[in-house]
Amino acid sequence: MHGLEHYLLDIIYHYRYVGLFMLLTGGMIGIPVPDEILMTFSGFQTSLGRMDFGRTLLVATLGSFLGMNLSYWIGRRLDTPFHKIAPILHLNEEKIAQAEHWFQRFGDRLIVIGYFFPGFRHFTAYFSGMSELHYGRYATLAGVGAFIWALTFITLGRILGEQWQKIMYILHHYMALGGIVLAIIVFLIYLYSTKRSRFYQKD
Repeated sequence: MHGLEHYLLDIIYHYRYVGLFMLLTGGMIGIPVPDEILMTFSGFQTSLGRMDFGRTLLVATLGSFLGMNLSYWIGRRLDTPFHKIAPILHLNEEKIAQAEHWFQRFGDRLIVIGYFFPGFRHFTAYFSGMSELHYGRYATLAGVGAFIWALTFITLGRILGEQWQKIMYILHHYMALGGIVLAIIVFLIYLYSTKRSRFYQKD
């Protein structure tokens, strides 16, 4: 176990619900913390009787939901600066508009799925805000995703018991790779959809 991870788990061990809530909120904003490992460890703590399962699930869901909402509103606020730095990234106004339109049409479906892929969930949160996805729809999907995500890993930690650490490090590695693959797939679908729309516009 790395020093940082040991320190973060130690925070949850000593501060329990408050520590879990603060770390997951920060993780959703983009602070590099191993969210799944923290929740699985918390689930393991419920099997020892040090934390209550229902309360742990509630705290993890609320912390994740709050972080995703903060990321959404940061994305809304960063909209103008993003347009200013877009030329540096070789993105003109037309490409930005196409990306935002595509995300509003299809991307919101990835909000729930994105929770399970490190890094990708941050993309969905920030871009939801930048594309001005309707907040009510975003909040609903983010809330559902937060609950399912927390339930999955807290339950997993409770079931795995002493073996939680060995299994989670393997699983976390593959989830990170999955997030990269998913991001590439989403990007390819975006390119396909934009080229297809251009083709029909020419006709």
